[in-house]
Amino acid sequence: MRKLKPVYVWELPVRIYHWVNALCMVLLFATGIYIGTPFLRPTVVTGDATTVFWMGDAIAVHMAVAYLFTANYLFRIYWAFVGNEYARTHHWPWQKAYWGEFRDTLLHYLFIKKDEPHHLGHNPLANLAYFFFIMVGSAFMAVTGFAMYGELHPDGFMFSHFGWIIPLLGSSFEVHMLHRLGAWLMVSFIFVHLYMVIRHDVFARNGTMSSIFSGYKFDVEK
Repeated sequence: MRKLKPVYVWELPVRIYHWVNALCMVLLFATGIYIGTPFLRPTVVTGDATTVFWMGDAIAVHMAVAYLFTANYLFRIYWAFVGNEYARTHHWPWQKAYWGEFRDTLLHYLFIKKDEPHHLGHNPLANLAYFFFIMVGSAFMAVTGFAMYGELHPDGFMFSHFGWIIPLLGSSFEVHMLHRLGAWLMVSFIFVHLYMVIRHDVFARNGTMSSIFSGYKFDVEK
């Protein structure tokens, strides 16, 4: 019988980032759906129009959460440099050593290879997904969102700093469509992420699920 020891993997700042990011993504998607398709429309407006100013409220909430989402994202990048070894990855997709580990991990998740390469932090498959969906994806969603918001205030800060995104990607219509596509891809990533985490926890039995709350995973004691 193997003897397990607890290993402190996810530091408190990483765990806080994770849950703040998850909450932001839910709120951004919910308000974004309403902004794109305002399904709540009052049939009769009585009194002050601000009492039924749902679109304005949705945009205000969406942008407030977007600022938090961006600040949280920048903090995570910072923590990748100052955190422990698990706060960053050792191999990147542009390094040769990465792809050997990636192949073995992928074969394991496809039930082709029984043994999975040992990784207490993010495995190469998770690293690739996080890089494209969280690092690149979050930055893309932020800049396109700020560009669209800047259109509402052509003389404001957002348009002067992010307005160039619109002609770069084609037009306002293309930016809106790419932003929506990005939102759905992020949601798809969340479901795949949940599946991978639950699957890994079932097979590895190393506390993957609970580690995002406690910070500890369990490794075989040598």
